[in-house]
Amino acid sequence: MASKKDSGQNSESNSGWNADELANAWQKCLLKANVAAIEYVEPFRKLLQDRPAKELLPRIPEVWNKAIDAQYTDKDGVNNRAFVCAIAGGPSEHCTWPLYNAVGAVYPYLTREERDIALGELIGIFNGLNYADVQGYRGVGHTTGIREPPLLADITICNGLYWPGLEDGEYFLRKYKNDSDFSRFREENIDNNGMFDPMPIKSDFVMAYTLLRKDFCNFGEEYVLNANKTFLDRTVRAITWMRFANAKDDAQIKEGYERLKELLPESLHDKIEQYRIDGGWADRKKFNDY
Repeated sequence: MASKKDSGQNSESNSGWNADELANAWQKCLLKANVAAIEYVEPFRKLLQDRPAKELLPRIPEVWNKAIDAQYTDKDGVNNRAFVCAIAGGPSEHCTWPLYNAVGAVYPYLTREERDIALGELIGIFNGLNYADVQGYRGVGHTTGIREPPLLADITICNGLYWPGLEDGEYFLRKYKNDSDFSRFREENIDNNGMFDPMPIKSDFVMAYTLLRKDFCNFGEEYVLNANKTFLDRTVRAITWMRFANAKDDAQIKEGYERLKELLPESLHDKIEQYRIDGGWADRKKFNDY
């Protein structure tokens, strides 16, 4: 009996696509995306840590475009970016997420002025894309891979359409829905510093927020005990920002506070009001023209 290979059944679909060639092309795209990230994003990440951010942050779109161009330029120098991105719904996350998270890594240490520069550059990029591609409704998304809580919160405050939702976190937790405690999740996904394993988890903020939500799981208090305390504080602060940034009066503030008490572990309730009073979130009016 002839094998599938001999009969050609493995390589040609009914639509005429060659499956083997498509698979090989996809692997090459992933490799080129990783190379582009190393070539352009990694040096930029190092510069952000070593030089004044204010002079570097305006270069975010430049680095973004150079990395994507490098990913989709073939060996003959032909740039296929427009064609590939039109079909795929945007560039590969292996190329873009590293840049977003390079910005996210320094974001907690920036002044509000510097954060606004970074925020403006990222929102400018996202505004040039379809919002469904940005928040992951279509494709893998852009904001779906942002790990840093205050950065993702500020983006969401400025444009709620870019919030990726908690579906990824909720889906990830299905594996543990019958667990009576947090031990297996902790052993498989949290390191000794209380941070998530970046391989299976795309967004630390989305995962942390999901774990803290009483309506999604019963792991909230256990996660609080096992989480990195600095990261947990940034997470709760970011959640508070998103809840109160657009509150217009005392009634909405009260409603927001009561809602967060319903959702979050009791051990965090005292932080909610303090972080609301502290403020520090982005002013969405500054980004209306982006």
